[in-house]
Amino acid sequence: MFHGLLTRLLKCNNQRPPPVPVSATAPAPGPRPMVERAPPAAPPGVGARRPLVSAQGALAGFEFHAGALDPRRMRRADDVAIAAAYTGNLLGAMRLCTSQGLAALAELPFAWLARCERDDLFSSGMHVVLQADPVSDAPAAASALVARLRSQGVRVGWDPLGTATVTLADAGRPDFAPLRAPASGDTAAWRTAAAALAGRCPGVPQVLLDLPAVDVMEALLGPTVLLAACTVASCAVPPRVQALPPQAQRLLRLLDRLLHDDHDNAGVVDDIKSDAALCLRLLHYLNSAGATPGRELDSIEQAVLVLGRDKLYRWIAQMLVRMSPPRPAADALQALALARARLLEQLARSEGAQSPGSLYLLGLASMLPLLLQCSIEDAGDALHLPPAAMQALQQHAGPWLPYMALLEALEANDLAVAGKLATAFGGIDTVLACWTEAWRPH
Repeated sequence: MFHGLLTRLLKCNNQRPPPVPVSATAPAPGPRPMVERAPPAAPPGVGARRPLVSAQGALAGFEFHAGALDPRRMRRADDVAIAAAYTGNLLGAMRLCTSQGLAALAELPFAWLARCERDDLFSSGMHVVLQADPVSDAPAAASALVARLRSQGVRVGWDPLGTATVTLADAGRPDFAPLRAPASGDTAAWRTAAAALAGRCPGVPQVLLDLPAVDVMEALLGPTVLLAACTVASCAVPPRVQALPPQAQRLLRLLDRLLHDDHDNAGVVDDIKSDAALCLRLLHYLNSAGATPGRELDSIEQAVLVLGRDKLYRWIAQMLVRMSPPRPAADALQALALARARLLEQLARSEGAQSPGSLYLLGLASMLPLLLQCSIEDAGDALHLPPAAMQALQQHAGPWLPYMALLEALEANDLAVAGKLATAFGGIDTVLACWTEAWRPH
């Protein structure tokens, strides 16, 4: 899957990666009112694995992954160049993320970081889970590396209950303690594991990784949690299904009209005018954004004309996802819904699909049950989703299944599967670039 990447990296044996511009120190992760913030495009072969949520439930940053390279191979002399180049790429992507004021987390071997001589690749806002080998890594060198990373503003964590503590015994307490899935994945098992970790390492913030569901993550968010990441299933059934609110139904119908009836501007205007709150929000949005310098828009007809159908349906989609009932991780779920929609639309455009906007709705619909506490059937009916979309969402089948399967592989960090599925969309590097772009503010 990564043959092309490894070939390029091997050619860089005697080359140092270009310097990354130094940016202002980024703040520590915490509650953020803006949920649509994302790093610029990452270097090839490196992509955000999944979003990270703060203790307050806001989008706090991204977890990055070292991809297909096996850390155990990097101790061989002939792999030093690969490790150095790949580590530089990964740190460069993380630094671009932190330059936007977001946290960037990755798990990296001590041996990789020890060979990274450039301090300018590190920055405040980075979170590194350090993998240390108690057999081959020297405790003094590990302690010096931790001190060096901290001097650059990096927060360093390791498993205080694992064998790596032998190597890191002289490094003091970790800045955070990662907690991965216990034997049982239910909420009670996670609570027990978190309590045990807190007992062994009191006062150390915890980073919860690989949580099995949103409900489990929300139940665990609290003062002791620094960051959390979970798997968000497509079309996950909410605990209590309710009917779509009338305003949500109106927005869904409007989205359907915008995407499937290119010539009915009068109908679009009439639909917007039927919702007084939506009229006020649209005019306020355009006037505050300075769409028409020197004068204010005072009619919906003008607003629709100035904004255009493409931007209008994106704005309507944002209004829709922000209607979700209050819940701890609502902001992060809303951001994920829009990122999914953008990714599928971009993939459809790259493949030359006839109706990329329908794929936008497919990505959006995959999150609506969680966001609006509705059934996928109600969401699909309101959006008039085509049969191919409902097949992909309900039956995991049909011609649009490759889109959803690729999305799920990316979010689950199954890069082996993602690499195979990405072939139809220009390759894994292209897909990862699209995934990063999907998180960019629009």
